[in-house]
Amino acid sequence: MGHEKVMWTADEIRKLRYRMGWSQAEFAHHLHLDLDTIVAWENGKFEPEACHCSELVKILRQVEDYAEKLHRQPIAEVMMRDHGLSQIHDLEVDGVTEVSREKPNSDATA
Repeated sequence: MGHEKVMWTADEIRKLRYRMGWSQAEFAHHLHLDLDTIVAWENGKFEPEACHCSELVKILRQVEDYAEKLHRQPIAEVMMRDHGLSQIHDLEVDGVTEVSREKPNSDATA
């Protein structure tokens, strides 16, 4: 990438977050912003300022550089979690956020 991306659409921001496997709150945390800012960006109410565009480019490069190394949840699961349709929980281990799923209780005996 020879030049910095100057403008980001709401859809591009959302897709970048999905590619990272982050919730909106996690995305806000990584960008040192509040959740309302991320929601406004993704809803197209506001566009990121230049300084935030640079941070988004850094994240995009991280995705591109480490795509094979990062283990993230599929986009559909992140979308479900964002809408409260999943029982996925974040765990932080050694400074890395991992995602775990609650296992259903099973009263059946083997």
